[in-house]
Amino acid sequence: MRALYVATVLLAASVVQAAGQTTSITQDVFPGDTVQENFTQGKGPSTTDPIKVTLTWDTSAASLPTGCSSSVNTESWAGTVTTTGFSFAAPKSLCVGQYSITAAQQIPKTGGGITSTDIPNLPVPKLQVKQTPLVTEKPVVTGISPKALFREDELTGTDYYSLVFFGPSSLVQGPNDSIRIKDHVLPSCDAAKKIDSSKIPICFKIQPQSASSSGGEIAFELHDGTGEIGQGNPKVLDKLSGPQFLSFVHNGAESDTQKVLFVDASNSTPRNIAIGVAAALILLTYLLLSAGRRSLAAGTNGRTFFLTALFLDEETMTYSLSKCQFYAWTLAAILGYVFLAVAKSVVQGSAVFPDIPAGLPGILMVSVGTGVLASTITNSKGTKGAGAVHPSLADFITSGGVVAPERLQFVVWTVVGIFTFLTIVFKSNPMTVTDLPRIPDGFLQLMGISSAGYLAGKLARKAGPVIKTVSALSVGTVTSPGSITMTPTSSTLPKPPDGVTPTGKVLTLNVQGENLDPDALVKVDSQPLGKYLYWVTHGTPDPQTKFCNELNVSLNDAAAYLEGTHTLTIVNSDAQAADVLFPVDGMTIVSVLPDTSANPPTNATVTGTNFTQKPTAEWKDDKGNTLPVVDANVTLKSATEITVKLGANVTPKNNWKLVLTSPVGLRVSHDY
Repeated sequence: MRALYVATVLLAASVVQAAGQTTSITQDVFPGDTVQENFTQGKGPSTTDPIKVTLTWDTSAASLPTGCSSSVNTESWAGTVTTTGFSFAAPKSLCVGQYSITAAQQIPKTGGGITSTDIPNLPVPKLQVKQTPLVTEKPVVTGISPKALFREDELTGTDYYSLVFFGPSSLVQGPNDSIRIKDHVLPSCDAAKKIDSSKIPICFKIQPQSASSSGGEIAFELHDGTGEIGQGNPKVLDKLSGPQFLSFVHNGAESDTQKVLFVDASNSTPRNIAIGVAAALILLTYLLLSAGRRSLAAGTNGRTFFLTALFLDEETMTYSLSKCQFYAWTLAAILGYVFLAVAKSVVQGSAVFPDIPAGLPGILMVSVGTGVLASTITNSKGTKGAGAVHPSLADFITSGGVVAPERLQFVVWTVVGIFTFLTIVFKSNPMTVTDLPRIPDGFLQLMGISSAGYLAGKLARKAGPVIKTVSALSVGTVTSPGSITMTPTSSTLPKPPDGVTPTGKVLTLNVQGENLDPDALVKVDSQPLGKYLYWVTHGTPDPQTKFCNELNVSLNDAAAYLEGTHTLTIVNSDAQAADVLFPVDGMTIVSVLPDTSANPPTNATVTGTNFTQKPTAEWKDDKGNTLPVVDANVTLKSATEITVKLGANVTPKNNWKLVLTSPVGLRVSHDY
């Protein structure tokens, strides 16, 4: 049909030409058709040298469409040249519209080079390029892959995005295949190289079909037409964003559209933003607490635990499980919600306010209710045991240092629930996710049962020991049975029970707190003491709880405990325990330096802490020699500084050590 159409046009052209109206002849062609120029006798060139044809856009007919070139050379020299005429192929890249035809014969020179001679008065001076007729058979496309293109799809070493159309086996590759997107057909990259590439935002290439393929899929490459094709750094996503509808064009026939998301972000962007928001909220909370001076110090020795204002039970100085569980589920909900919001807005291009998933409010309600009931039970029943000196993660599953099964179960199901929830959230496809994972009713019931078990354990368990203060009352020195020297002299040694004989140094500590068992066991530095190494005296226990608020603990052979810091552990009869460091306010020495106000120096300046009362002092060398310092030669200047007189031969090179003894009898030493 097309051949008949072209032959008719040629015949009409020749008739008009014979009438001598050559300047008004316009031939209709389709891209790729052959154009024949037949000269009137005597009007053509005298040789059959090659002829170069140039097609120029006719601006008098219409303005140049976007993406089209104003001047196009034929893809090759004129195919057939005779003295009566020549033919050439209209390039497939021609845009629809009118072109003027010029031709020049390329005559070789004698000695090299070419002379280009224009051919005037062409029989067909103009071409009217028509849209290629559509075929009636529509290509069948059933799917496309991938469904979304992300920034990380710009693979190293490539400069394109791959798209594959899927269909039945009848879907086969053709030479004129193309892609329609945004209501226009993309040009091929080969054509884009020959025209003004700055006006071609995106072009395509067809990936070669494997010899073994029987059809059913067509693979395309999307390139950035404005750049150097083949040089990497694609910028396709700079031109396209959001949902786009693509169709496969085969011989002018167009398939059903396929939706593809062009996402100017990474596939991991929703997850990264969710984690970033959560981290920012944690940082903001930390800054607010720091600004409000709410960071708490747990224990002594300068150890500070930041953010414990959120988790710490200040009465027991342990971490609260109910608080932690509430914060954990709140954080999980924030992570999930931000992930969904970013996925729907940034990836899917849908600016909507996501719904809260079913079940999540129930989990948060269980967490809040558990925390409130736990506080109520603590107020009426008493606290759990304080356990170790410093708060630790073990506090979540223990009560007074003893593992509580119901607390362990509560922790396990909380961790399992949050881990499962966040795993499903972060494994969700940002391109298709529409909602957060629904928390099943069965899991809500399971969490409710676990919370009930946790609360029941608090009700059933006895209150545990909590130590608030500890102080050294006295140090007794046993010189012989029945002969004891007390420091300070005004103090008395608590009477030991039958079978316990005071020996060596006897240190008596006053322990005040809550839920202290009068029959408590005692440990020092985590080592249990035998019954003969300590005894406990107390007042009248509470008639209902059988606990005391104050105990006096006397330690036999306590010379090793008089210097430095040690840990005292009170263990109730149900094995719940509480630790405390003693002495709480013991003296420390930071430095012992000679007083340079005299030469040679006669005094040493001692800096430290807790010099609340003037201590006694003595010098000791590395040979065991002792040089006491009389009381008058020790001067208390402040709670952090004293001066001590230097004795004869007390110099740093003789390895002397200063030993201070508090009025109670506790010691501290430091090298001079």
